[in-house]
Amino acid sequence: MRKGEQTREHIIETAAQVLNQRGFYASSLSEIMEVTGLKKGGIYNHFESKDEIISQVFSYCVKEIRLHFDDAIAAYSHSVDQLIAIVSVAQDLFRGIPLPGGCAIMNAAIEADDAHPFLKKQADLSMDKFQSLIAGIIEQGKSANEIKQDVNAAETAIFLIAAMEGSLMMSKLSENEQAVNVVIQYLTHYLNAQVRQQ
Repeated sequence: MRKGEQTREHIIETAAQVLNQRGFYASSLSEIMEVTGLKKGGIYNHFESKDEIISQVFSYCVKEIRLHFDDAIAAYSHSVDQLIAIVSVAQDLFRGIPLPGGCAIMNAAIEADDAHPFLKKQADLSMDKFQSLIAGIIEQGKSANEIKQDVNAAETAIFLIAAMEGSLMMSKLSENEQAVNVVIQYLTHYLNAQVRQQ
């Protein structure tokens, strides 16, 4: 990797620690300069605008979270156990693993709303991919006779994600894990009792 590419990666990875916590648009350029150790000119040698920085940092955050989900899934062969592993990642996200600030998709969606359509679109596309990941596991589980045939993959994916993201929001507000832990417990029971082929 060339020095310019290394610097660009350094900016993205370091800025992610701030933007995912303090806000993609709410974070100032001076905060990015502080954490990267670069001056304004040094940053804009590698990015055309703050929008490009935000776009690349958001993509990086989503990639890191996806890799964390992939690692959790890889530990299990049964589709329902993989779904439980995905749900359990909510605890890691609350604790700032793999990135401080929790779920980048939820953070971006809340911040963007109608004020930043560019970021909102990226968050929406990332959420679609997350839903597809879960729905795909469910469909594979149905094919392998591990999941009940009457389980609707798309609707179940929406339910699991909504419960996870809602618990993360509640736990972030209260600054304790109770909501996350309760939802993980209830979703685990639901997946074992209502989704798993007995």
